[in-house]
Amino acid sequence: MRISVARPWNSPRRWTRRAVLGAACAGGALVLKSRQVRSYAASEQLQIGVVGVGGRGAGFIAPEGWSSVRQQIGGRIAALCDVNRQRAGDAFERYPDVPAYEDFREMIDQMGSRLDGLIVSTPDHTHAAPSASGLRAGLHVFCEKGLTRTIQEARVLAELTAANGCSTQMGNQAGYNERVVEHVWAETIGELQTVWMWGGGGAGPRPRPSNGHSVPPSLNWDLWLGPAADRPYHPAWMRWQTWRDFASGHPGMWGSHLWATLFKALKLETLWPIDQQPPAAGSQTIQVTAECSEVPEATFPRWRVVHWDIPARMGMPPIRVTWFGGGGEAERRRRSAIAELLREHPQWAAADDERWSSWTGNLWIGTDGLMYTFGHGCSVVQMLPEAEFRGVGSAPQVLPRPLPGKFLRGWAQGMTNGPRPVGCFNQFSGPFTEWCLLANVAARFPGERLEFDPVGCRIVNHDQADQEIRPPYRNGWTL
Repeated sequence: MRISVARPWNSPRRWTRRAVLGAACAGGALVLKSRQVRSYAASEQLQIGVVGVGGRGAGFIAPEGWSSVRQQIGGRIAALCDVNRQRAGDAFERYPDVPAYEDFREMIDQMGSRLDGLIVSTPDHTHAAPSASGLRAGLHVFCEKGLTRTIQEARVLAELTAANGCSTQMGNQAGYNERVVEHVWAETIGELQTVWMWGGGGAGPRPRPSNGHSVPPSLNWDLWLGPAADRPYHPAWMRWQTWRDFASGHPGMWGSHLWATLFKALKLETLWPIDQQPPAAGSQTIQVTAECSEVPEATFPRWRVVHWDIPARMGMPPIRVTWFGGGGEAERRRRSAIAELLREHPQWAAADDERWSSWTGNLWIGTDGLMYTFGHGCSVVQMLPEAEFRGVGSAPQVLPRPLPGKFLRGWAQGMTNGPRPVGCFNQFSGPFTEWCLLANVAARFPGERLEFDPVGCRIVNHDQADQEIRPPYRNGWTL
């Protein structure tokens, strides 16, 4: 349903914009060159539609800020969409002359030919559907993290990007840390043996909300549910990060920030087909196992320990990566593992080092020392023992400087025939999201070793777990 109507456009416009964008993005506004687009002024801005403007999306439509479309890429907010009129009220009032919608499908159908790009900033379970619709309409798509709720959704977005060549970007802000990647490849801390990651747990067992609540008049509950299974409205469902049906859990929320550098440093993307080409490392399976506090029907476990056993690829040996998620037993095991490691190598660090008490982080363990990383894109980097690595400097540069665009600027540069963004769906964010979300699948089947084929996007040894990769969509919804 369309909930407000914009002023008529001054003149009808044939669809030529996306095929001919070729301007440069230099610091501020991104403009089109007049000789490249018939009947467009030289100063015309990129036209951006935003799906989900009442929460995180408010930052994209703000006039200023680190995620402001206007300030960061000089773009124009040309269409708005949100299923909650009350939550989106400020946005709609700020742009009274911009078309506003409840249904992204209607927005894309009516406005797609006048848009250049689409930003999706909704709950995780409704990331994939509008992103896929935008890509099929030829729009460049920026989607917030976690990119998708399910593995199959990530694969579809990657394949659509490869097929149409649009600029795509996942909103994990800092991407990955190229300096850390190069230190791993240069074996600054010796040959990498393993990586331990830690972070938040889930809500643990919670009963599904009961019936008996009327839908607020400002909320389109059917559209909020999107492809998720039908159910009566309850305000508890709106705390969507709690529920498996709507969220990607810690792997999608914080793993998107903290694990991207690991994914790149271990060359894991080479196990996936990129741009419809065979994987450089050949077809091999990733084995994933989990131990959990419990297997809640509707939520995520309070704690879990997940292991990824990764095969050899691109000259790198097999390696095990472990995530200690949450407190309780997971915290105890992580502390115990660090203490045992440092009993063997007391010269590296102290077992009670305050770094091991950070609420989330990564510990890279090499034959010659440790590397601790933390923050968005692993922005904090510390090597241990400190005396040995003080002043170590940079590893030999292998990756380009600067990395092909990050966040909104990188996405905009990709629209204008620039380099692919660092988080494009097909070359990085899609495979990365699939790998992260294996932690959620494994937690449904604790103690069982699942074998994931990244080429076929299937769990090949467990039919029930394979169904978790591609759960059904509600009637009326397709990807």
